[in-house]
Amino acid sequence: MKTGILCRFALLCCVMLSGGCSLLKVSVSEGDPLPRAEVRMRVMTRGFYHDLTAAVARTADSIADAAPDLRTRIGAVRWKMQVSSAAVGAAMQPIPEVALADTWILCRRMEEAFAAAPDSLLFGDLTPQARRTVRSLSERAGALARDVLSRDRYALMREFVDAYAAAHPITGDGAETPNTTLAWLTFLESRGADHTFASGSIAEVIADLGDRVDGRSRQLAETVGWSKDILEMRMEQDSTRSQLLRQIDSLDRNFRRMAAVMEHIPEISTFVAETFGERVGELIEAMDASVNHAFVQLDRQRDELQRYVSAERGELMRDVDRAAADTVRAALDGLPALVGKIVGWLVLLVVVVLGLPFAAGFWLGGLRERVRRRRAEERGE
Repeated sequence: MKTGILCRFALLCCVMLSGGCSLLKVSVSEGDPLPRAEVRMRVMTRGFYHDLTAAVARTADSIADAAPDLRTRIGAVRWKMQVSSAAVGAAMQPIPEVALADTWILCRRMEEAFAAAPDSLLFGDLTPQARRTVRSLSERAGALARDVLSRDRYALMREFVDAYAAAHPITGDGAETPNTTLAWLTFLESRGADHTFASGSIAEVIADLGDRVDGRSRQLAETVGWSKDILEMRMEQDSTRSQLLRQIDSLDRNFRRMAAVMEHIPEISTFVAETFGERVGELIEAMDASVNHAFVQLDRQRDELQRYVSAERGELMRDVDRAAADTVRAALDGLPALVGKIVGWLVLLVVVVLGLPFAAGFWLGGLRERVRRRRAEERGE
């Protein structure tokens, strides 16, 4: 009776183990997604980037429309060009905390630069508009950091932003902002705070790359349009144009004087005609000089624009290459673990499918042989 129970139990175990083989599954890891807090931080930072560039562009356009002189108008256009380039480089950082810190530093540096510089070096009587805008953006950046960070993390980032702004004197308009990834990570290590290097899942990496390429493309298109505006302003205010207008006015006055004289004294018509020819010659020379100067200026602006477009295109391609390399590296780093899991499951499958049934059959055969011998011995007795 005990032998029968053991046989049934062994058969039941073999059936359960054989049926368990259908649970073997193979899955490919796509990388750990970013925590929800970091995803929210990235989305909020890039949303603030669009508000930042739009606010600066509106203020710069208002100053350019109201400014009485060419220098102020060109300075306003250059300000929004520099802020647009710096903002896209800061907000599109792959690490959400670094992007937030760089954007905050950009606003802080602009606020300090505009507060320290006199009106004569900025936009004259229209400088208060720019100061109000950058002050508002700096306050909004601090409020954004307070909203998306925990209390302890916000205190650390505020200390870092204050220390970084104090350690790096502001030059120009404060629109340039270096990458602070290394400085931020070093600061966290010095404070004993942890930091993560997760790049997110493949889908998040691809979405981040798309945002960065779109931001760079939009910034490049806007910069090209604003460069064209500066060129048009310079051509409208060129000194040769004023000289040409003065020559035309002088020619008109001389022509009227000549007509009046010829009506009353026909004898001096020859002298007047010679004077008229000289004026026409001067006018032609002035027009020729004006055209040559305009073409020279146009060639120089075109060369500058070409160099800028080439530099931006190279930077964009380097960003794309780095993002692609990070994605491939993440996939290759996860490959050994996947291969190890597959090999382990294959070994387990071989043991379950071949080893256990063989062992069970061998044991049952031996048991049956012993039972047969015992019964033969009992019949022999």
